[in-house]
Amino acid sequence: MPRLTCQADIRRLLETDRPWAIYALGDLTPGYFEHSEWYGAEAGAPGLALLYRAFATPVLLTVGEPRHLRPVLAEIGTLPKAYLSIRPEVLSLVCERHRVEDQKAMWRMVLAPGDFRPEACGEAVRLELADLPALEALYADGGPAGETPDFFSASMVADGAFFGLWEAGRLVSVAGTHLVSPQESVGAVGNVYTRRDRRGRGLAGRVSSAVTAELLRLGLRTIALNVNQQNEAAIRVYERLGYRKYCEFCEGVAVAHGQEQSETRKHSG
Repeated sequence: MPRLTCQADIRRLLETDRPWAIYALGDLTPGYFEHSEWYGAEAGAPGLALLYRAFATPVLLTVGEPRHLRPVLAEIGTLPKAYLSIRPEVLSLVCERHRVEDQKAMWRMVLAPGDFRPEACGEAVRLELADLPALEALYADGGPAGETPDFFSASMVADGAFFGLWEAGRLVSVAGTHLVSPQESVGAVGNVYTRRDRRGRGLAGRVSSAVTAELLRLGLRTIALNVNQQNEAAIRVYERLGYRKYCEFCEGVAVAHGQEQSETRKHSG
């Protein structure tokens, strides 16, 4: 299978399913593209796999139907370990060479600009790098319950849009982004967390509304987020803001048969 390096060719394939490919489109941006390996199906068929290697465990994302992806994944071969972001119909192809641990059923939700129903968020404050210690302290609150947002980095605060609510000098609720790429006109909301003792008060809706409003202000064509299908409270928050379910997908850790048990990870919220 051809290894793709031309951004125009990659973009053409990703645009066949733009809402699903939002993260891959963001990886065309400088600073991300350098960590990306792209594999395409033969003869320009609509099938593509991305290995994003910026993390210790690479992320595997696919776009296209299984019949086009089977030879692509065969070319990549067996990976020692990879974090998956794939549609359910592709899972069986991955399982031919790997076992999948910590599998989660997810929704990709998208927002059409005209559907946005903002919530009052005047007290939500834009966060800067100077707020990083308070942000990390808030996320640490989720450690005992395994709810700490995964794949978070300080660069996301510097390059994205994070808004938080403060009480008594402490950050109690935050929403941010996984990526913002004006170049590709995409934004992915994520890193949403409310302190456990402050839940049920509508705080997540207010900070998520503030982030969404900022992405709309930037004029981005595609705004989306990931949410665990079991997280009904979060789904209600996002639907109230105007997001709708676009497609199901799977997350999990693919481990080569024979490899030792991997640690649990997550990539949602």
